[in-house]
Amino acid sequence: MAATDAQSNAAGRGPDRAPWRRYVAYYRMSTDKQAQIGLSLEAQRESVGRYIAANPGQLIAEYAETKSGRKSERPKLAEALYACRIFRAVLLIARLDRLARNVATIAQLMESKVDFVAVDFPHANRFILHILAAIAEHESRLMSERMKSIIAASRARGQRWIPPSNGQRCFPRGSQAASARVRRARSEARARDLAPLIWKAIGEGKSHAMIAEEFNRRGVRPPRGVPWGKNSIGIIARQTRDEFGVAHGARARRPAGKRRENMLARLNEVGALLVEWRRHGMTYEAMSSELRRRGCAAPRNGAWSKASMRRYLMRAMNVPALRTPCEARA
Repeated sequence: MAATDAQSNAAGRGPDRAPWRRYVAYYRMSTDKQAQIGLSLEAQRESVGRYIAANPGQLIAEYAETKSGRKSERPKLAEALYACRIFRAVLLIARLDRLARNVATIAQLMESKVDFVAVDFPHANRFILHILAAIAEHESRLMSERMKSIIAASRARGQRWIPPSNGQRCFPRGSQAASARVRRARSEARARDLAPLIWKAIGEGKSHAMIAEEFNRRGVRPPRGVPWGKNSIGIIARQTRDEFGVAHGARARRPAGKRRENMLARLNEVGALLVEWRRHGMTYEAMSSELRRRGCAAPRNGAWSKASMRRYLMRAMNVPALRTPCEARA
């Protein structure tokens, strides 16, 4: 017993003193199904426990969270780093790829000046860890590409892709909402990139269909891998109208299509008559009968209705709203 106390004192650790090294363990699981591939929380705890047994110290805290390795937002990792700074502890990770699968997170950890050890490679220096993080990031990208290829091949054969977990996909709480926010931000950024081109073309009098055809011809990358259409152009135009519409003079010239030409021709034919008849107090029924007697074609090859005459009266008089003849007399 005396020999043991002497050895402890020689190592700088008295029998009543805390161990000379403190540890904070960090565990991560991508999904709740990690246990199926040997990376469960228990497996990581066992790996950390074996390291502490070989390198005596005190485990003062443990932090675990369920996050994708490619995500940089890690609240539990931030808490673990805070505990390491407060207690001057070493951050323990069972495996390097359990920490992150992107170089940015590893680089941020290195810049935080917190000592950390990957149990699967405890003797690696910072340079080697950075290389391993780059390899893990590349491996994650390859896994994603392989999975996308498998899904595409299944759909090409007419089969429905079912994830290999009895058809049930398990997502961590809040992950779907976070994914929706990321997709929305990506869509808005893409719309802002294309808005100057779209609104410049609209200012030149081109229709949405013409812009879509031009984008397909020029090889502009479409959303969701489908060819550009007038609806997709219209969606971006509506999203960016307030910021880019006025700046590019989009309202200066409107496309003069065949329907607009027909409307202008019919307005020149019946506009003055409708205004004159309205001044004399004619009803819409009387106007309709007179137009039919004169052989004036109705819009869309139909019959002159109260709504169609009302629209043409508003265009002829250049007013945003119009009262009926009865209301005008009242």
